[in-house]
Amino acid sequence: MIKKHGFKVIGILLLLYVLVGGLFIPLKTGITGVDKFSIWSDTPSVINIDIYNPGKDFQVQSAVLGGKWGFVATKTDYKDGILSATFNPKLGKERAEGVSDLYVLANKEWMAFPSAVSIRKSAGDTGNTNAAPISVAADADVKRGFPNRPILNESIRNLYYHVPMWFSMIFLLLLGAVQSVKYLRKGDLNADLRADAFIKVAVLAGFLGCATGSVWASVTWNSWWPRDPKLNGVAIGMLMYMAYLLLRSGMKDEYQRARISAIYHLFVFPIFIALIVVMPKLSGDSLHPGAGGSVGFNQYDLDNTMRMFFYPAVIGWIAIFVWVSGLLHRINKLEIQTDTPL
Repeated sequence: MIKKHGFKVIGILLLLYVLVGGLFIPLKTGITGVDKFSIWSDTPSVINIDIYNPGKDFQVQSAVLGGKWGFVATKTDYKDGILSATFNPKLGKERAEGVSDLYVLANKEWMAFPSAVSIRKSAGDTGNTNAAPISVAADADVKRGFPNRPILNESIRNLYYHVPMWFSMIFLLLLGAVQSVKYLRKGDLNADLRADAFIKVAVLAGFLGCATGSVWASVTWNSWWPRDPKLNGVAIGMLMYMAYLLLRSGMKDEYQRARISAIYHLFVFPIFIALIVVMPKLSGDSLHPGAGGSVGFNQYDLDNTMRMFFYPAVIGWIAIFVWVSGLLHRINKLEIQTDTPL
């Protein structure tokens, strides 16, 4: 009994682990916004910085505008989630005006907010710059928790649901392709029924992936369906598999349905992978991490704390969807045996 249902139990336990940990582990301290779009060089300016989840022992050591060469705040004052930092950047002859990142060192850990403030050069700023080399690196003594990234913030928890849905869909479609090849080689109708079950549950996972992705996009990109090569590829791919469902439902002969379904899936599957994996990378302008010129989760957001939950989430969701596919396969077999739709 344990051997027969082991993967189901493992899947359920993993998802419970992910659900509890993913909801209750707090985000690290982070920057959620600033109150200025631009400041003038060679002029003292106070920037109010919104700090999220600072904790009771929150203490600021430094604030910096810039990157490797930055402008250190001359004064910092923190109260009730707001850090007021005074900057007096001098660009001088050496540096041109432009947009600067913001870094805050607090409790021995750096926080970053990209493209925070634009520094505009004053007419009288013609001397030497006061930019200094800055080492922006995390100290060994860091606070445990999920990474708090600009724009993502609390929505980063959706990583445990949205991304595993697509991993599950691709895995199920691959299993369906294996069963389709098996049918074409041996003419086994049971293989066709398995392929059909895998593909139908994969489409369900795809729709859940679209739903969770749409909610995520509305929070991070202020659009339910932004213009993005990967999203457009997903839409085309889902339409292709909707066509598969319609094509299959329109044929009564079992062998004709099985043969055409297998050929159709083996033709569409590599096209679908190209649309959602290859094309976004070639386009160079995808919003998704790891696609085009954007950085991947493994380099930016997926730290060790998140890995403890992300990989179990992928395994857990795949196990659950394979379980559902098995149930659907049994229903398909009963329909064939009774010749009566259930």
